[in-house]
Amino acid sequence: MIYLGRPGRPMPPTHHPMRPPRPPMQQPPKPSATQSILNQFRDAEGNLDMDKITTTAQQVGQLYGQVSPLITKFIKR
Repeated sequence: MIYLGRPGRPMPPTHHPMRPPRPPMQQPPKPSATQSILNQFRDAEGNLDMDKITTTAQQVGQLYGQVSPLITKFIKR
């Protein structure tokens, strides 16, 4: 049974009285979007893989060549 006029138990300290409290855990910063994209083009040792970059650029160029005529038809309407 709870009595309203009676004080409750004191709360125990959340840290040791002789040690300062620990700062809250901080998450490591997230890499920027540019760094995240560049990480896709790194080899196992962490170096930029120029062959992979060149191949991807060629594929993007080919895709643009295939899609751009379709896009220009819709834009001219």
